[in-house]
This record gives sequence, structure tokens and C-alpha cells, in this order.
Amino acid sequence: MRFDAMVIFAMLFFVIVIILYLPVFFILKKQGKGLLRQLSYLLLLWSFLLILFVTLTPLNFSPEHYHLNLRPFVWLEGGVINQMELIESIGNVLMFVPLGSLMPVVFKKLRKFFLIVMVIFLISFSIEFIQYFIGRVADIDDLIENILGGILGYCIFKAFNQLLKSNPCWLKFIGNE
Repeated sequence: MRFDAMVIFAMLFFVIVIILYLPVFFILKKQGKGLLRQLSYLLLLWSFLLILFVTLTPLNFSPEHYHLNLRPFVWLEGGVINQMELIESIGNVLMFVPLGSLMPVVFKKLRKFFLIVMVIFLISFSIEFIQYFIGRVADIDDLIENILGGILGYCIFKAFNQLLKSNPCWLKFIGNE
């Protein structure tokens, strides 16, 4: 899929998620959850669903071959860096940054480094496990890169939390009103 088509798809997907979220929005609004807090829920949901779509499609429940790579960063061997592999690696890292930054926003119990790394590991491992059985490549590189993206996202959360710890909008966004 071309990059511009992916951007259009992501925007369309976001609109669909918003429309589907509207009933939940009104229910949570009645429970006292403000707009900023709900925005964090919506962004996390959108990020998670987008990751599932990107990593688990197309589905093939009876693949001819199963692909598993357990050797980390094989594509770096030989001294020549494959540009497509590099782009894919950067994409794998960036794909999990929103999860790493939004999960501690939505779930207060995930504001500890070890817990967020474990949850990101479990999500990424589950995706790689499923990919193996649906005709996609299960790759240790993806697992490592996804965890790095989650850690980067967590660091972004911690930086914002430190910088904006007394900002009322930030406190509403993270649920510390």
C-alpha cells in the first residue's frame, strides 16, 4: 500500500472509530468523564485498532508456508543496509509509540516502566504469534522494535507528565482532575 493511501486509510479509519465511539461518549459523559479524558480513550482505541489492522491483514488461515525469524537483525549482516528493511523497522518502532504513551494516560496502573514494557511485550508477542498462523512472518525484529517504540512512547508520556504536571488540561486528559 502506498504511503498516501495509508494516510487516507488512517484518517478514514479514525472517522469510523469516532462514529462508533459516539454512543460510548454519551454514556461516559453521563458518568462524569470529560471530553479531554475521553479523547485519551479514543486515541488509544484508534491506535490499538490501527495496529491490529496493519499487522494482521491480509488474513490467510491456511498458508502454504509458515515463516519464523528468531535471529535478530539479520538484515544488518553483510554491511549493506536494505532500505526497505530500515523503513519497516522505523515503522515498527513508530507504530507502538502511541500505545506506549497513551496506555499510561488511560490506565493509571500502567504508569510504571516495567508494567508498560510487559504489556507492550505481551501485545507485540501476541501479534507475532498470530501472524505466524495466518501466513505472515513472525519476526523477532518486530518484537524488539515494537518494544522500543512502546518504551519511546512511555518516555514521551513521562516527559509530558513532568512538564505539564500542574496544567489543568493535562490533568483532565490523564484523569488526575
